[in-house]
Amino acid sequence: MRCSSMYQARRRAARHPRTAVAALLVGALSVTPGTAQELSGLVALGGSTPVAGAVVELHQVNEESGALVDSTATDASGSFVFFLPSDVDPGTVFLAGARHGGVLYWGAPVHSTNPTDLEDYVVTVFDTMAVSAPASDLETSIRHVVITPTAAGLHVEEIIDVEGMPDRTLVAEADSGLVWSTTLARGALGAVPSPGGVPPEDVVLGESSVGFRGTLSPSGIRVVLQYFLSSSEYALELDHSTARLELLVMPQPGLDLRVSGLEERAVAAGMRVPVRRYAGTDLTAGSTVTVDAAIAQPGRGRAGIWLLIAVLLGAAALASIRFTARGAPSGA
Repeated sequence: MRCSSMYQARRRAARHPRTAVAALLVGALSVTPGTAQELSGLVALGGSTPVAGAVVELHQVNEESGALVDSTATDASGSFVFFLPSDVDPGTVFLAGARHGGVLYWGAPVHSTNPTDLEDYVVTVFDTMAVSAPASDLETSIRHVVITPTAAGLHVEEIIDVEGMPDRTLVAEADSGLVWSTTLARGALGAVPSPGGVPPEDVVLGESSVGFRGTLSPSGIRVVLQYFLSSSEYALELDHSTARLELLVMPQPGLDLRVSGLEERAVAAGMRVPVRRYAGTDLTAGSTVTVDAAIAQPGRGRAGIWLLIAVLLGAAALASIRFTARGAPSGA
């Protein structure tokens, strides 16, 4: 991704303001403990046009809970001021959020321990656009796929990062309408959301498809899910342009592996699981990726052992991807 570390932090804060606090501490704005600090900021449309009369909330978050501690409205110049409490735990983080068009947008986190300058604090908001059907022109920035072959089929785990529109937040016209959707591999069974992505209640699973019905801001969304294929073939036709697709196949004794649509690459240095890695960049809508991962049947007494090992290796690989996701893996 071509983004600064602070931009990446704001993206994660916009999606998960509480659960992502730990990841936002590095490089965050902060205040001196034991003193009443003033947080003066600006609410700006698109980051440049001041917004008068916007409701701004100050949230206080720690490892155990989060609470709204104050709120105000911006003045004619789009400015607001909060006085941050000084009697807080060292691990407390403050987040200022502004509402615009019914959507809450978050500014950078403010840590309660490390002193720094609080100038130029901006909460960027965007106009909303209601859509009657899933937007078809949103790019997938990164799509990670981990395939674990088993004797019964393929266990698949995916992380899909979707870019929002550059200057609009998308909302559905209908309460249950979708703002984005994409296809999964043909014949996907039992798809379920996994931790690390958008809230499960905003994920809509269909027949070999997944959709999102929340608000989709310019910072984008991340969808994490897993499903099963009852055959040895993974066949995916992309319906969105995809900047990068990474595919990992877990090892299995007797594995006969054939992949088309991607190129085999060296495994990243941080990957400690012995996998086969394939990647593609700048894939257009309509591109296809196929994987045939047939394995020879192990002895009857060893089948359960190999299945357990394969699933555990798949979980380890996905955990490694989640830890390093947002930057393109090395070794390309």
